[in-house]
Order: sequence, then C-alpha cells, then structure tokens
Amino acid sequence: MSIVLTFALAGIILILGFIGNYLFKKTSIPDILILVFLGFLIGPAFKIVDPVVLTPISQLFATLALIIILFDGGLNLELKKVLQDSPKAMMLAFLGVFISMAFTSLFANLVLGWDIMMGLLLGVIIGGTSSSIVIPLISRLNIDEKISTILSLESAFTDAIVVVLSLTILQFLMFPNAAGVYNFAGGIAGAFSIAIIIGLVIGIIWLKVLKIIRRETYDDILTLAVVLLFYAITETLGGNGAIFALTFGLVLGNGIRISRFIGIRKGIEASKVMRKFESQISFFIRTFFFVYLGLILAVSNFMAIFYSIVLIVILVFGRYIGVILTSIKNTILEENKVLMSVVLPRGLAAAVLAQIVKSSNIPGTEIFPDIIILIIIYSVIISTLGVSIIGRKIKKTDGMKKAKSSPVTPSQKTK
Repeated sequence: MSIVLTFALAGIILILGFIGNYLFKKTSIPDILILVFLGFLIGPAFKIVDPVVLTPISQLFATLALIIILFDGGLNLELKKVLQDSPKAMMLAFLGVFISMAFTSLFANLVLGWDIMMGLLLGVIIGGTSSSIVIPLISRLNIDEKISTILSLESAFTDAIVVVLSLTILQFLMFPNAAGVYNFAGGIAGAFSIAIIIGLVIGIIWLKVLKIIRRETYDDILTLAVVLLFYAITETLGGNGAIFALTFGLVLGNGIRISRFIGIRKGIEASKVMRKFESQISFFIRTFFFVYLGLILAVSNFMAIFYSIVLIVILVFGRYIGVILTSIKNTILEENKVLMSVVLPRGLAAAVLAQIVKSSNIPGTEIFPDIIILIIIYSVIISTLGVSIIGRKIKKTDGMKKAKSSPVTPSQKTK
C-alpha cells in the first residue's frame, strides 16, 4: 500500500470517527459498530489493507490505547465518589471475571473436552468489561453518578484483573512446573498495590511539578510522557501499569482536594486544556483501535462462530448473576440492574491478550483469537444497542417528569 493511500485512509478513518461520534450523540447510533464495519470493509472484504502488515505493532498499539484511555478516565473521575463506590465496583469486577472463568471452563471441559486450564484461560480473557468502551458509552447517558462511577471503575479494575490472571495462567501453561497457578491472589494483590503506590507517589510529585511549569505550553505532552515512562517502570517492578495510569490520572484530576489533604498550599490539578488534550488523544487511539478490530475480523475456523455464540449467552447470563449479587441491599443498583447487565463490552484487554496467546504457540489455543474477536463484536453490539434503547427510555421518562413538574400558568388553565 502506497504512502499516499495510507494517509488518505487515515484521514477517512478519522473523519468517520468524528461523524460516528457525532451521530452517537445525536441519534444513539453506535459509532463503535461503524468503525468496526469500516475496518472489515478495508480488510477482509475488499483487501485494501493486509492485517498481517499490522501484526508486529498490534500489541504495542492496543497497550498504548489501554494506557491513554485509563489515564483519561482517571482524570475525569471524582475522588470522593471513587472512594465511596470502589468496594461495589471491585465486587462486580471480581464476580464478573470469576463467573466467566467458572462457566467457560465448565463448557470447555464438559462439552468441548478441553483441558480445564485452557477453559480457565479463555474464561478470564473474555471475563472483563472494557474501559475503552464502557467509559465513553455511559458518558452519553443521563444516569445516576453512582452507577456511572461503579461501571467506569469496574471496567478499569477488570482490565487489570484480566491481564494479571491471564498472564499467570498462560505462564502456568507454558511452564507447568512453575506452580504459577497457586499465586493468583498474591499476584493480583501485589500488582495492584505496587501500581497504586507508584501512581499516588508520582501523582503527588507531579502536582508539585505542574505548579512550577503550569504556564509552559507543552505541560500536557510532558505529563503524557510521564504516564508512559512510569507505566513501563511499574510493569518492570511487577506492578500493573493499567492501574498505575488510572491512579495517576485520578490524582491529577483531583489535585486540589489531594493537595489540601497533604498540606500543599495553592493546589493545582489537571487544567481544561490538559483534559481536552488527553481526550483528543484518547479519541484518536480509540478510533484506530476499533477499525483494527474490523481489520482482523477474518474467522478461519467456523466452529469458532458456534463456540462464540454459546459463550456470549453464557457471559450475558453470568453478567446478570453478578449484577444481582452486587445489587443486594442497594436501592440505586437494584433500580438499574438492566442497564448494568447490558454494559458488558469486551475490548482492549481481550484483544491484546488474544494477540499474546496467538504468539505463545500453545497447542490448542489456535482457535482462541477467532473466538475472542467474535465475542468482542457480539458484546459491543449487545452493549451499544442495549444502552441506546435504555438511553431513549431514560430521556422519555425525564421528559415526562419535567412535563408533570412544570408549573401551569393561569392563562394555560383558562385555555
């Protein structure tokens, strides 16, 4: 493909990304599906772009998207609500992943005859919601902030849980004698703790630095560089880089409150310019990621279609169970069970891990990428259409409430 055609395609993709985003806001037509369909057209359908060319950078690209989107999500979360809603979000995250692991491994073992560890690996990869989809999806809904915060945090937590657990199981499958399977709990706790501590420490230090350089033109770019640098450092030290990005963004987004708490006078936090910059970078990465998903949508094993359909039904059922258990004795959550149940999109983490499993060359995992990509597509369709339908109902209900509560003037009574 020529350089001229490459730039033309990049321009078309970004324009369609903007149009899709605009249409989503105005009509609730899911932009994610538009972008995935575009990728399918220029890849498998008309073969304008060969997905094989992008394979060497796919993992790098997907990981970069994960970092940027989690950091951007952290910038826009309110610390007080995070502290209040983290327990419920964590509960929903762990329930979702472990229910998926249990049901998927049972199906894989009893129906397909797979080894139990293979079933657990597939179950954990498809077990978590994607922050890259959940956060922009629910931001368009006029829902209770508690629900929005819980779903955003859950998606961020599951991104990290899925990555840590999947790599642990993968290591066990590659090196059975290493007994990595017995270190699940310790591995997750350790990775989370390291990431949160580094995120808090570097975030507080960077608040002080931002006070010094706040009038510099490129402070937002420098901040992004720090995110990437310490993501790498966190991963090297055994922490979870995704949780670092979320924690670091959370500290910067709540800088004034945190500065007061630790005794820094005249605290500072992420400016509107920085938030807009990070949001634009997030849009850019996210747009190309979903087009890439469409590009690699080339199912070579048609049994994967049957398996993925069965598994998406299992995931929807498991999601509903997880939401019910999380909603016990909480009126707000119980009232929004249907909404929370349909917000189950798989995305970045699953796509990244599909590429990692593919490159591991473990016998029996050859079908994993096809199943995972199809489940990503199915779950995105279910989530976007479900949220669109519920969003219309919410708008209709709000309109009726406003109509009932609006005062009636004497002239209107006379009429």
